[in-house]
Amino acid sequence: MKHKTISALFDYWNAKRAGRPAPLRSEINPGEIRSILPHVFILERENDTSYRFRLAGTGLCSVYGMEFRNHNLLSMWQEDCLETLRDALDEVTRNAAVSIVEYTASTNEHREATFEMILLPLAQDNGVISRVIGAAVPVDDLPWIGSHLLARQWIDRLQILSPDQMPRRERAPEAARRNPAPARTPFLPAHISSLANKRPPLRGERTYLRLVKTATSPGND
Repeated sequence: MKHKTISALFDYWNAKRAGRPAPLRSEINPGEIRSILPHVFILERENDTSYRFRLAGTGLCSVYGMEFRNHNLLSMWQEDCLETLRDALDEVTRNAAVSIVEYTASTNEHREATFEMILLPLAQDNGVISRVIGAAVPVDDLPWIGSHLLARQWIDRLQILSPDQMPRRERAPEAARRNPAPARTPFLPAHISSLANKRPPLRGERTYLRLVKTATSPGND
């Protein structure tokens, strides 16, 4: 984890899960992560090809110049990245894995920015993991980000890890470990996929960063 926002979200999530495969969605308190909240989002898994934004921070929306709510995360990636990211999200929701994604986003003027994103599982009260909490943030503080449209993006490196493989950190306050849920034994894979050599060619002004609005389903975030 390169960026402090990504590390901070992992630390918070890890404290909340308290040794379980995943914390409950209801245990996430936005007020406790106020400093990083602008870059945090929550996804709802609808099916294998749809992970819809239920919440997205104002900082993330400003970086991309749009409102993310009700859009499908997978619709933002060109085809040669879709399968890799879909598989990563599948591991997060089915096997309570952690995924860290390094990716590059480019404007139509060929300006490029490197981003880091983390994807972490959240369980419903019945124990089913159907939510993903994550954060995405530019690695470098580039002055043009937010004022130029990001038109295409591609994955440079993606890791799928067990939480137990992550660096050990100080234990969080007791308040962050309340309300434990019944534990289950997950299958937690540990492999790393790299797409560093699959950077796509720029194709004029054609836009590859597509955001497709999906229907809103009833229910709580």
